Amino acid sequence: MFLLQHVRVALMAAAAAFGAAVFMAINLFYKRRVWTPEDYCAFKEEEEERRQRQVLVLGLDGAGKSSVLQQLNGSTSKRKCTPTRGFNFIRLHTPTCEFDFLEIGGSEDLRAYWGDFLKRAHILLYVVDSSDRRRLLLAKDELHRLLSIDMQLPVIILGNKQDKLDAMSMSELHDALSLGSVVDQRKLYLLQLSSVGEPESCSLQNLQYLLVQLESNHN
Repeated sequence: MFLLQHVRVALMAAAAAFGAAVFMAINLFYKRRVWTPEDYCAFKEEEEERRQRQVLVLGLDGAGKSSVLQQLNGSTSKRKCTPTRGFNFIRLHTPTCEFDFLEIGGSEDLRAYWGDFLKRAHILLYVVDSSDRRRLLLAKDELHRLLSIDMQLPVIILGNKQDKLDAMSMSELHDALSLGSVVDQRKLYLLQLSSVGEPESCSLQNLQYLLVQLESNHN
């Protein structure tokens, strides 16, 4: 009986020692993981990635994509932008996150690559020239092609150049783009915007507000 008691005590002591050793090893391991420079940098990168949202800006050449980015960047210049032949980029800081706006040129040779950029995008911003009635059918076809590639991506359509005399109204633009055929479950929004430098372009604030709301809903 006495011997069994000693054996039991010895086993309990060994188990306690083993548990303590495992605990110390795990604790030491995670302490090292947290405080090594490599892990700290990785953690910061993951945190920054969670706070960054890419907005892909597409639309036909001449729709006013670069002018929209100018306004978002705080520019009030009335200087006419030349069509983007490649890429354009700005970063918009908000209290909740950073929005990276990536504009791809809208010429025919670049439109073929639009779909490749949807994979990394969190929001699609599609800019339409409301006054370009001649190419509105083409703008509609390109939009619906993008919608068919990614069925979940939130889409904001900007009816740009609303200050032009021959610009379509928002209801006309809605019908011309066949937005009524888009499924109700899709997050799709139609906003209006005036040319760069016009005081009526206060609707740009609505765009920024909508972007923040979409980000909040995403989280």
